[in-house]
Formats: sequence, structure tokens, C-alpha cells
Amino acid sequence: MKKVMMQVVLAFAFLAIGAGVGFSKTEIKTINLMSAPFGTGSYVLGAALEDISKKAHPWLRISHSESPGLILNIKKLDKENDLKKDTIVSSTIGTIWLAEKGLPPFDKPYKGVKLLANYNLFAGWLASIKPDLNKPEDFNGKSIALGRATQISWAIQPEMIIRHGWGMADKIKLQYVGTDPAVPALLDGLADAIVIGIYLNPKTFEISLSPQTGELLASGKKINHISWGAEAIKKTRATGMPISLLTIPANAVKGMEKPIDSFTDSVAWCAAPEFPEELAYEITKLIIQKCSEFAAYHNLGKLMSPEVLPFGWEEDQIHPGALKAYKEAGVLK
Repeated sequence: MKKVMMQVVLAFAFLAIGAGVGFSKTEIKTINLMSAPFGTGSYVLGAALEDISKKAHPWLRISHSESPGLILNIKKLDKENDLKKDTIVSSTIGTIWLAEKGLPPFDKPYKGVKLLANYNLFAGWLASIKPDLNKPEDFNGKSIALGRATQISWAIQPEMIIRHGWGMADKIKLQYVGTDPAVPALLDGLADAIVIGIYLNPKTFEISLSPQTGELLASGKKINHISWGAEAIKKTRATGMPISLLTIPANAVKGMEKPIDSFTDSVAWCAAPEFPEELAYEITKLIIQKCSEFAAYHNLGKLMSPEVLPFGWEEDQIHPGALKAYKEAGVLK
């Protein structure tokens, strides 16, 4: 009898030790995801990740919710320490850099987050219906309609290129009108140029037009696609803003008669450094294995592939759990 009791005690002791170092993989583990406003590609792909986790993982569940935006995601995660261990967020490399530096639209420095997986890569450049706007000096005294002042790819990064890459910030009228009003502003002659762009897979060069880009190209007007210039993007990157240079080949987009130098920024699911490594590993592994299934939920999902999930991020910017998953899958060496 004593021998049986001792075995029972030892069994419970081993269970207690196991519970102390991790969590039971026989129980459902729910991770919260704060993505982006309802209706955006980020929102739809966040909902897709939730659905895929329910269908494909034995115990991991992603609980997705709408967020007012990527700026708030970092602020909320920084403010509420408890969220750092059970919540992941949508963000971009550029947004994280602004947060860590405490630059507008952030009101102070915030602790950054680490990559789990890209779900989107944006490339942006300028467009006009005026054929004589082609180089920085042509824009002297002209106006450019940007997105809202808090939009990283539609306003903040283009403004930095104009300021640091072109050195023309005090010679160009910048209008922060938002992405939807930008196209009518251009067509109605209220702006001389606007920012347009595509979402793409940089390995296969499959693309998807942003909504406003599609609207502009469907206008019937002859569109003048304007390159930022490789040097301008390199100068902007030298400030610390982690944009990358990507040359869009001629004819990749309707009316693009010559190659265009664009900037890129990755949109990704990220987690705080405090987020458990094993959970980061499981989430990233799931995304790698089920990458092709995101295509059924949104056009942007068609651009996802395992090799693009960590594209544009240095190893020290990737969460250790995610890095383990990429190396295990052979995506990274």
C-alpha cells in the first residue's frame, strides 16, 4: 500500500513540475490578436488566422479582434504588461522604429515588438496625371496628397523621403487628406500627385493593387508613374527608418512604361519580447505550414509564401520562438 501511495505522490510531483515550466498541450490555449480596423486586409487576414488555428491546431486558438490601428496596438501592449504574454498585434517595421524612437505619431518612446510573420508587403511610389512631373525639382511649388498623418506607408514614410531623400520638404505642399480622398483630389486638380502602391510577393512578383491605385488606373486618365529614385530611398534609410528599395519592373502596373524605384514596408503579426517562446514557435510554425490557405480568405493571402514571412527583418528583430520555427522549416539558415 505504501508503495502504491508513493507512486501516486511521485506522479503528481512530476505533473506539478511540468506545469511549472510550461503549459499543458492537452488544454486549449487562447492567444489574443489585435489587428486593424474592420474591413481592411489586415482585419480579414487576422480573422483568417483565427479560423485556421481552430481548424488546424490541436490546442492553440487565436482570438482575433478589431483595433483602431497599428499605433494604438503598440501603445496598448506597452501600457498593459499582462497583455505581453497572451496577445499578439499587427504592426510594421516602420511603425516599430517610430515607437522605439518616440517620434510622431507616438508621444514618447515605446518598447518595440518582434516579428512572428509577415502577412503583407507594401510598395509605394508617386502618381500624377501631369506628364511633366518626373524628378524632385519638378515638384517645386507643387502639391502632393498623402494619407492621414498617422498612416505609416501612405504619409509618414513618403514625407520622410520627400524631406530626407529629396530635400524638398519646404518646397512642396503636403496635404494629409487620407487615402480615399486622394484620388478625387488628383483627378479634380486639387493635388498635383498622390501616393499609390501595390501589395506583392517579392519572390514571385505576384501583385495586388491597393484600392486607391485600382481606382486611379480605372479612371481612364493616362497615369504618370513617378520614381522616388534609388538614392532618395537610400538617404531616407540612412536616417534609421527601415524602408527598403524595390524596383518595380516596367509594365508591372498599367501605364508603367519604365521601371520605378519604390519603397517597401512589411506588415506583420508581432509579439512583445516577453511573449512565451514556445507559443511564438507554435504560431509561426502554424502560419508556415498553412500559408497557402490564407488565399481562400483574401486576395492578399495569395501573396503569402513561407520564404516571404520573415522578408525584410534582421534576425534580432525576429522573436526567438519564430526564429526557431523558420530555421526548423529551412526558411532561414
